[in-house]
Amino acid sequence: MTDRLTLAHALEQGGIARDAAESIATEIFDAIHDNVATKADLQQLEQRMLLRMTEIDAKIDRTVTRLGSLMVILLGVLFAALHYWPPHP
Repeated sequence: MTDRLTLAHALEQGGIARDAAESIATEIFDAIHDNVATKADLQQLEQRMLLRMTEIDAKIDRTVTRLGSLMVILLGVLFAALHYWPPHP
């Protein structure tokens, strides 16, 4: 339904008196008016979600880089320790 008049007309065709149909239509529109997302609301939400996804991707990339660096350092320390480990007799 696009407006109150259309809804009121549909209610009236359903057998509800004109005054009651208009009253019901007004109450329905008032109840949902501020609780319905518009296309603009959804576009804003999409943009915010895309921004957050970009931030999350960057954090994941930094974390993977840090873990890779840590592995290289730990392997270097391990090989250095093995190099200085005394040989078996």
